[in-house]
Amino acid sequence: MEATERIQRERDYHNLRFADDSEREQRVGRFYSAIDYIFRFYRHRVLEESRGRTALEYGCGNGTFVFDLAREAAHVIGIDISDVAIAQADLLAARRGIANTSFRVENAESMQLPDRSVDVVAGSGIVHHLDIAKAMREVRRVLRPGGIAIFAEPLGHNPVLNWYRNRSPELRTPDEHPLLARDLRYIARGFAETRVTYFGLLSPLLGVVARQTDPTSIVTRAIWALDRRICALPGVRRYAWYCVLELRV
Repeated sequence: MEATERIQRERDYHNLRFADDSEREQRVGRFYSAIDYIFRFYRHRVLEESRGRTALEYGCGNGTFVFDLAREAAHVIGIDISDVAIAQADLLAARRGIANTSFRVENAESMQLPDRSVDVVAGSGIVHHLDIAKAMREVRRVLRPGGIAIFAEPLGHNPVLNWYRNRSPELRTPDEHPLLARDLRYIARGFAETRVTYFGLLSPLLGVVARQTDPTSIVTRAIWALDRRICALPGVRRYAWYCVLELRV
């Protein structure tokens, strides 16, 4: 019963978010702009792995990234728990005339996809909303041999970020849980190869000084480069805001 209630809470929250996300964007959008290089890295890796293959976006929202993937992949499937988001994605796909995509309302912890049916699973900000054990079993189940899962996920060790999270619960679901080191170790189980890249110790400060970070600015590029170096240090990387997980079966 608790699992069903949790899934319903997630669906309700994300339906509201995809209907109108303006408040969240106004409050935290500047900080996501400040760490955009994280998502550039994530998207690059997913596009690179998806060329000519079948890809699944795990928690696709309204399909924005699916449409980018469709230019490289043979076929792209998008799933999301939000029926509002999937309706938006279907409408956008029809308007754009994109034929090699399909969208469906799915519970990421119990998908209807066949075993070994995709080469790439990708998701941004999805795993920390899920029951990790169930989600990773499903990811491994649908991946073909040699396939890869790539996720961009927030981390939960930074005390400053946790202070803000505790004071703004309305910006997230009650069941989400930024990943801890033990979660990363658990996620890695059952995969043949794992790589974790950390981001976002210094770069969020760009969001303090500007509402929109200019990725072409010399200052921005320098801070992003320094951020990568700092986040590679074993003693401090656990305090990063985000990581990109690459998991190969």
